[in-house]
Amino acid sequence: MPLNAQAILAHPFADIEQVLDDKACMLFALSIGVGSDPTDLAELPYVFEEELQVFPTLPIVLGHPGPWMANPAMGIDRQMLVHGTQRLELHAPLRPGAPFVARNRILELVDKGADSGAIIVTERTLCDKASGALLARIESGTFCRADGGFGGQRDLSHDFKPVPDRAADQECRMPTQPNQALWYRLNGDRNPLHASPAFAARAGFPRPILHGLCTYSIAAHALMKMAGAAARLRSIESRFTKPVFPGETIRVQAWNEPHGMAFRAHVDTRQAMVLDRGLATFA
Repeated sequence: MPLNAQAILAHPFADIEQVLDDKACMLFALSIGVGSDPTDLAELPYVFEEELQVFPTLPIVLGHPGPWMANPAMGIDRQMLVHGTQRLELHAPLRPGAPFVARNRILELVDKGADSGAIIVTERTLCDKASGALLARIESGTFCRADGGFGGQRDLSHDFKPVPDRAADQECRMPTQPNQALWYRLNGDRNPLHASPAFAARAGFPRPILHGLCTYSIAAHALMKMAGAAARLRSIESRFTKPVFPGETIRVQAWNEPHGMAFRAHVDTRQAMVLDRGLATFA
């Protein structure tokens, strides 16, 4: 069954109400490697309930609408899906114990052609339940590698710009742990690709891979280190290019630009670029 553009664009999403507790906040931070040095006083507030802070990228795991793409009426080949892009805008801090409402919608559907696939861009907003104030806005681009050629817009509305053509201004190496994907999946993404060696082998990987969004948050952590303690992350976006295997070290390169910090990330042992066309802004 071919991709059903009309069904995808018209798909209704129910509002999702959630409340963060301190355990979810600390688990997320620990799952992306924050607190690996328990004496680091800059990281302790993310993993200790006294004066607890929410790690800035935690909104990306909140308010997910579930496996709606599995509905046969959508005509999506789920075995050929990959996470292509991610954007996060932070408008106000999340607070443990304060209810918020997540609203999902299809932002755009891009047809790259029968030989190139399609891109589904979803938007999620998190709003404080009591005041209605916008807390965060999330965009996720899913690349449907087998589902192009349905006839639709050909390009994404948002352009992910390449990093500058010069040596990076700074870089930061972020080690990951061999069991990191097993920790990160407890945030909600239980895809067996990140836990089962047999499933990973059927998908063509030598072992389970790290979640792309875990790599994304690790890169955000590196950028926060490079920006300094006084800088507050306001937005971050990037393209996913290759997977990371748990236990590898991610090297994040950054360029200080007038409009923000451009970045990309590599795993040097495989000469693999894992994130590209990244941009983070700070307040």
